[in-house]
Amino acid sequence: STRGFAIWGAGRDGKDFLKALSPEVAARVICFVDVDSNKIERIKFYDNPAIGRKIPILHFPLLAKNPDKCNVDNVVFGQVSKEKKGDDAFHNVGQNGKCKEPKRKKQKIQSIHDETIDRTVLRDLPVVVCVAMYRTNGALESNVASIGRIEGEDLWHIS
Repeated sequence: STRGFAIWGAGRDGKDFLKALSPEVAARVICFVDVDSNKIERIKFYDNPAIGRKIPILHFPLLAKNPDKCNVDNVVFGQVSKEKKGDDAFHNVGQNGKCKEPKRKKQKIQSIHDETIDRTVLRDLPVVVCVAMYRTNGALESNVASIGRIEGEDLWHIS
């Protein structure tokens, strides 16, 4: 897509992927998406002076192609532990971290450059997933499936 794309994973791997892109391609990154409530609610932006702009960090259900069918009750907030391997690597943050249903109305997200991102546009963005698969007891795979993308068409996994 010439209009832009999203990077799933606002951690080390997503940031490294962004830094590896040419400036022309990096300029097309619309947002990061993640499940880590700390990155979404407190950090809010990835800010690297070399890129020259702040990129918003959003909760991934905003990418759902059909928000009316997005079952946010099954969406999992959490984070992957870098210290642990296997089944114990994913930590669900529990009831306090339960995501809120995305608003149905057209909303705008204000960026650092006074540009707006129409949330309805997020539904059509191609997505590059920069999170290791099979380390989250199926949570990542379920969350990725919930946004309604087709691998190789508008969804790619980089690890």
